[in-house]
Amino acid sequence: MSNYIATVIKTGNSYALRVPKSYVEDAQLELGQKASIRLPALQSKQNHKRVQYLLQQLQEAGAYKAIKDPMEWQRDIRKDRSLPGRSY
Repeated sequence: MSNYIATVIKTGNSYALRVPKSYVEDAQLELGQKASIRLPALQSKQNHKRVQYLLQQLQEAGAYKAIKDPMEWQRDIRKDRSLPGRSY
């Protein structure tokens, strides 16, 4: 599901949502056609204190003790695959 940015505009005595052209094209809407949309969901903010606490717990548990070189470890676990249409 794609995300689209809609803008609320005032049109006389009412309001309208101005949506990107890609929204109309992706939904295959015609002029005058009605569409049902959901109310926007509020995004929760990240709890920084909770994240710090969890990272501290990982450190105390020694979760990453076996990793001697973090950069080499990251390269090893990524093992990027070749992208389609690219020869490298």
